[in-house]
Amino acid sequence: MASGRVQNTWCVALLRFLLAAWVGAAVLYVITSVAEQISPDFDSRIRDQLATIRFPIYYKFGAFIYGATAVLAVAVWRLQPESHRHIITLGLIAVSGAIYAWDYFQIYVPLQELITPPGQVRTQEFVRLHTLSRNVNVIHLSMMLIAGLISCVPASTTPEPAAD
Repeated sequence: MASGRVQNTWCVALLRFLLAAWVGAAVLYVITSVAEQISPDFDSRIRDQLATIRFPIYYKFGAFIYGATAVLAVAVWRLQPESHRHIITLGLIAVSGAIYAWDYFQIYVPLQELITPPGQVRTQEFVRLHTLSRNVNVIHLSMMLIAGLISCVPASTTPEPAAD
């Protein structure tokens, strides 16, 4: 039993860390990307090139985080199947991951095609997809933030019966 408790503690700690790391990294990424896009130091061609360099890394890192947090959430739930908060955390990660994957294939890939080669005029389709991407990112990152907060709620402890 002690081994399971130690394993659960490590899984919960790593899950919490990765959820916080992802939300923090994604927010920092967005802040720096917006700063680049509105900077007068870069022309349209350079902005497009920066996006084509940075976004693939963002999506690869995110895919790793989603995979790792899903595995950890399943492990934590299996070690404590009676805990509803672990089921909720797992559900939030799963739904957020599905939205993230949808964002990649349905929004990011078409957006990338619209800025390749770099320096093209922004079409209405670009504006529509870019706005949709912003909204979808707020949704899936908010879900991961909520999952992180729920995973930080202390487990209720019930005293173990005394050995006779």
